[in-house]
Amino acid sequence: MTEASEQLERRIAAPAPLVWALVADTNRFDRAAGLTAGTYSFREMPDGRRERVARAKQAGFDIEWIEPAYDWIEGRFVRGRRTFVAGPPKSGGFSVELTPDGESTIVKARAWVAGDGVLGFVARTIMRPQFRTALRRYLDAIEKVLREARPVYDWAAEPPAAAARRALMTQVADEVTTGVRTPNDETSFAFRARKLKDAPIDPDLRDKLVEYLRTRSDEEVATLRPFEVAGAWGADRRETLRVFLHAARAGLLELEWQINCPTCRVGAQTASNLKDVGRQGHCDACQIEYDLDFAEHVEAIFRVSPSIRKVETAVYCASSPWFRPHVFAQLSLEPWQTVTLPAQLPPGVMLVRTLRERRRGQFLVGERQPERVRIAFGEELVAEASGVAENGDARIELHNESDRAETVLLERTGWNADIVLGSVIATFPDFLDLFATEAPASGVELTVSTMTVLFSDLTGSTALYQRVGDARAYAIVGEHFRDMTRAVAEAEGAIVKTMGDAVMATFASPAAALDAAYAMVRECERAHGGLGLSVKIGLHEGPCLAVRANDRLDFFGTTVNLSARLQAQAKGSEIVVTEAMLDHEGVRAKVGARPLRRFTASLKGIDAEQRLVGIDATGRP
Repeated sequence: MTEASEQLERRIAAPAPLVWALVADTNRFDRAAGLTAGTYSFREMPDGRRERVARAKQAGFDIEWIEPAYDWIEGRFVRGRRTFVAGPPKSGGFSVELTPDGESTIVKARAWVAGDGVLGFVARTIMRPQFRTALRRYLDAIEKVLREARPVYDWAAEPPAAAARRALMTQVADEVTTGVRTPNDETSFAFRARKLKDAPIDPDLRDKLVEYLRTRSDEEVATLRPFEVAGAWGADRRETLRVFLHAARAGLLELEWQINCPTCRVGAQTASNLKDVGRQGHCDACQIEYDLDFAEHVEAIFRVSPSIRKVETAVYCASSPWFRPHVFAQLSLEPWQTVTLPAQLPPGVMLVRTLRERRRGQFLVGERQPERVRIAFGEELVAEASGVAENGDARIELHNESDRAETVLLERTGWNADIVLGSVIATFPDFLDLFATEAPASGVELTVSTMTVLFSDLTGSTALYQRVGDARAYAIVGEHFRDMTRAVAEAEGAIVKTMGDAVMATFASPAAALDAAYAMVRECERAHGGLGLSVKIGLHEGPCLAVRANDRLDFFGTTVNLSARLQAQAKGSEIVVTEAMLDHEGVRAKVGARPLRRFTASLKGIDAEQRLVGIDATGRP
């Protein structure tokens, strides 16, 4: 068997975490080498192992390879290997080793391939020069990013790869960095861009998004996260989400639903409509089924509309650390193997888990690096940190105490990707207005783990109709609803529906709902207090169900029922909550010294008598 190998060493003027953030996207090397993207799936092997397998066509050959989990430690190295089961090569791989050197980093990148017969000759005469060129292009692209748009990040707060993703959104990209750009259908693009100009959104953000969709690569517009884009542009998150929703309405984008696995925290499935989202999720990578929580597992993502540009996400390395920025380290050990490696660990709680046996543990990293982190796994998993490192590096000791190969992961627990979860989209007024028919399938209830629901009702309206006449009273009530809508929107909530004089709204937190409630009372008193009108409010936080009702998204369950019952217990200009709600830190701070009415009541449909509190919204803290 003949091996073709090429190595390139370079000093890059940037700290190792930032260099690693870009090295982590191993897809870049494959693009630089002119390799073909693969089609990936999981397959049971004859020996009982379950492996990730890819197929592609390269240089006229049909090739197929097994791609085991890559090994990496953030800021230090990444190593990948492929074993070919079809095609001329027998094996191949790519690795990058980083050595911190002050504010610079010494990078050693290596690529290799091995094979028999004709491939041996090809490897010596053709592939080695190709690898040399590819490695140079690969490192040139990384240096270009760090020179032109150096990522700004807080290492203690987020993975450097997250900052690198934002930086790439602001830089003129090239094919090595972000891939190819398929031409747009300019006629269709111009038509939909004109439609977006009529939308009530920030014109600067609108124009920025249109230009982004016009000029960026297929990879960059195939999956767009509004909050991540807002971070890159330094824009308001909610306003950016509004622009994305209106762009989807205009046909520039498509709204899709990504179901994220609670174990590996990456996308496991995608649905084009909420009606295609079921009660359970499945993750091929983790081999688990899980009860789906709309608030925590379902993410709203966007992609460029196929009427403008047909794009497919090209995946060269499915095992790349770029897709898992929260994973600080991933290492595979043979049976009974022990490995000791240095690392700079981020502060906070680190989760440790194993892929095959699904063992879990954790340890705490303080402000200074621990001297030693011992992780042993077999029948059980033990993870413990001790001492204080003298030279600044922690020593990680990994012990596979079993007769089976195992992969262990160290993950950040204090960071989550900047994504639009169901808990956000369900409380976003533009979504409920623009995508009214986006709802679960009939008969399917999606669990929402927590949401704050507010009910308000207008008192005195019946007497108003009798006193001033139908036309005048109708106009006054219409103005009241506009005031309620504005108060909800300013508190970052959404009106789900109106029922007679009542309003049902959803919020991400009880504190936000209380802000809206105060504003509702204040506006009603200001505009209509002299006419004998007042508003009474109930709000509650808890789990509920997202359902389809009258072909619209709606919410049901005990939390919704209790909120409505609390509103019925309120007096004019009063907000009623459960006594337990006052223990919520955000609520307690906003209630302050306002007058309170404490009482007990039996609520319809609720078994136990409830201890309630009426908050005088006209009082001042």
